[in-house]
Amino acid sequence: MLVLRGEAGIGKTTMLDYARAAATGMRVLSVRGSEPERNLTFAGLAQLVTPARNLLHELPPAQARALRGAVALGPPEQADRFTVYAATFSLLAQLAEDLPLLLTVDDAHVLDIPSVEAIAFAARRLAAEGIALLVASRSQEPAQDAVGYLPSIVLTGLNEAAAGELIVSHSGVQPHRNVVRRLVAGTGGNPMALRETLDHLTPGQLRGQRPVPDFVPAEATAGSLFARRVEALGPAAQTALLLLAASFSPRLGSVMQAAEIMQITESAFDELESSGLVELAPGTFRFTHPLVATAALANARPAQCRAAHRVLAAVLIDPGRADERALHLAEATLGTDERVAAALEAMATAARARSGYAAAVMALERAAALSEDDAARARRLYAAAADAQLAGQNARARQMLIAADGLAMDKELRIKVATGRSRVEAFTGHPRLAHRILQEAAEFVADGDPSRRAELLTDSAMAALLAGDAIAAVGEAAEAARLAPDPNGTVALVIKLVQGITLMHLGRHREGALQLAGCTRLAEPGGPAEEYVILGCAAMTWIGQHETGGKMVRPILSRLRADGALGLLPFALYALGLAEARSGHMAAARATASEGLELAELTGDEMWRYLCLAALAYIEAIRGDDERCREHARMALELQGPDTDYPRDPTEALALLEMSRGRYREAIAWYDYGARTTQTAEPPTSLVEGNRDRMEAHIRSGLALTGTMSTMIDELAGDSGFSLDAAVAWRLKGLVAAEPDVTTCFDTALKLHAEVLCPFETARTRLAYGERLRRMGRRVAAREQLRPALHLFDQIEARVWSGRARKELAATGETLHPPIARSPLATLTPQEYQVAHAVVRGATNREAASALFLSAKTIEYHLGNVYRKLSVHTRTELAFRFPQLAAE
Repeated sequence: MLVLRGEAGIGKTTMLDYARAAATGMRVLSVRGSEPERNLTFAGLAQLVTPARNLLHELPPAQARALRGAVALGPPEQADRFTVYAATFSLLAQLAEDLPLLLTVDDAHVLDIPSVEAIAFAARRLAAEGIALLVASRSQEPAQDAVGYLPSIVLTGLNEAAAGELIVSHSGVQPHRNVVRRLVAGTGGNPMALRETLDHLTPGQLRGQRPVPDFVPAEATAGSLFARRVEALGPAAQTALLLLAASFSPRLGSVMQAAEIMQITESAFDELESSGLVELAPGTFRFTHPLVATAALANARPAQCRAAHRVLAAVLIDPGRADERALHLAEATLGTDERVAAALEAMATAARARSGYAAAVMALERAAALSEDDAARARRLYAAAADAQLAGQNARARQMLIAADGLAMDKELRIKVATGRSRVEAFTGHPRLAHRILQEAAEFVADGDPSRRAELLTDSAMAALLAGDAIAAVGEAAEAARLAPDPNGTVALVIKLVQGITLMHLGRHREGALQLAGCTRLAEPGGPAEEYVILGCAAMTWIGQHETGGKMVRPILSRLRADGALGLLPFALYALGLAEARSGHMAAARATASEGLELAELTGDEMWRYLCLAALAYIEAIRGDDERCREHARMALELQGPDTDYPRDPTEALALLEMSRGRYREAIAWYDYGARTTQTAEPPTSLVEGNRDRMEAHIRSGLALTGTMSTMIDELAGDSGFSLDAAVAWRLKGLVAAEPDVTTCFDTALKLHAEVLCPFETARTRLAYGERLRRMGRRVAAREQLRPALHLFDQIEARVWSGRARKELAATGETLHPPIARSPLATLTPQEYQVAHAVVRGATNREAASALFLSAKTIEYHLGNVYRKLSVHTRTELAFRFPQLAAE
């Protein structure tokens, strides 16, 4: 894939033409942006999809419906925009099934933004499909944002030697070198500008026998030369060209009707065609270069442009072209006009129904500007902001919500604006600001609807929690619980979730865990927004009920995959990756979190990217992969920044990494660094994992436990309802116990470990037990703990921890065998593991491709690598030799 950048006329189209001509034995598809259609949702994508519509039935059903709806080949289908983008990739993969595919995209800078984003998304998924993508785009244009990460080259002007060759081929004259030098200096070597200039020079002037006239400008750009050609047209032809340039469609019929009203005859269009500026065909037209339309609009006075749009709107009476009519009316309007604003609002509704959220934003923002009163303007700005969030335009959404907040007088709309603004702030790393906004909104309804106030307080408590203000969060959650009308309803369940996590932050483990244990109903039909359900799944893992958390999130994950809902999928993968890590499925956990990170980068969601990076850092800390752990933690902390308030998960991963190496003071430093962001009045404590490990680091570094820590350990140890917490608490007690009590403490811990699957924590307890027994001189008893510890560490490939267990065993006098070789599964990349997992569970290549948003060819490629690395030849052999791949 390659993006060709450069100024107008530099040769981008010529290079694409050359590539298409050279693509023998390939299927070739072309998309070309056009100024008239740049505001029409998915107009560019339709050029790609329409010729391939007979393959749409091969796509996953949700993707096929979304893509048909997007390009008007089926009923509208409002979906996650990424469903349309994933469908675009799937369709390209289908096209490349039997022949390699070349897709060229010309004039991407005037392609509608949703189409650019869809093609750019597909480009990032390309792997082994046999697809070549070439994109030509002018530099410094908005469309560049979507393709900015693709490999690119910038085309520059011709040098004097190449310019001389062009002059010879175009004119048949061998030019004098001084003439060539002047022409290159004046045009910057731009091929189009050179050709346009040559048309005004005689052979004698080119040979240097006569002076080059003064009309050759010092800087003859392609744009200025088109402007001169437009100015050379007759008045009627200029008006005809203006109508073509003002049109939002390449259809010629409506333009000819408008020309008739303006008393422009066909002879004007004949002049245009003869000028080489426009190509006309039955029922359609195209500019020979996008700069023609730019030059035509620039040549006209504003009043002339408005008149052209007004006449075009008058002839567009076909309901199927209502969007174009609305755009023309908007361009023709000075001041405000409620009728035009309503037409644009209807256009936005239609665009939204086709997942064209970016187009809906544009229409609603213009409608707001044309609204006749502040109430209507505020309502439309709020709707535009909601669509902007769905389009991934959070900065734009924030600006519109701030504007709407200053205009809204209606109480309900003000609450909606506040809720929308808080969501933008919370998910772009500013939960503290989100909390303040929601607090104010909750106060606004203090004497009103208690049910609505409960909802606002619940959201406010969640924002406070994300901002680290656990004291505010617990207070607001408690008030929300008091106001919630139904103690068993959805709002009450979400309140329990928020309260549980908050109490855990405050170190009140038993209270928090009891609240969270009641959140399993979050996943029931008719439950709250899926973000809360996924958060509940993660919370189950935090309290040691990771198997429950995994069971809760998997059905959600399956539905998100089936629907192509990539926006939320990374969060679900984060939650599952944590659950898998706690269950000891480290290869699966790494693959799951890696997929989450890849999709978060693809969708541009920094919150999910941050969480997946933190999860990977945690997994790699357990596995002892220092380099990757530190790299992922560094990337996450860079996202945190001075203006963001993300959770402190990466610092806890770094602390765990230091603990594995026995660097306990360094571990404490990382815990303290993370805790400094906490806005609580109590001593800072982290989530369950951080609390436990921080206390162990204290003990192992020789520091005395604080009174708060001792109380917390006693509280956790006395609560057998949460086995993992209690087991670790007894391990901590065993580390500080007097010799007569050591066995009781550790045996109690192991009994509790047996009630919950968490190999890493179980192995750590056995290692700690063995260490104490050896130091007490009980070598034989120590071996009985250290051997299973080593086995468990080896099983989950916690290499550094395995090394510690081996060292302790050697110190007991044990004769050690060489370390167990790494599992062959550890040689698989995360994506190879995901593919192997899918096929072992019975998925066909096509089904695996659909679930993982890859192509069948890429699945085949990865599966070939899996077979080679694992020395197997069939799916049956793969499933037989590596049954762990089939595990949930």
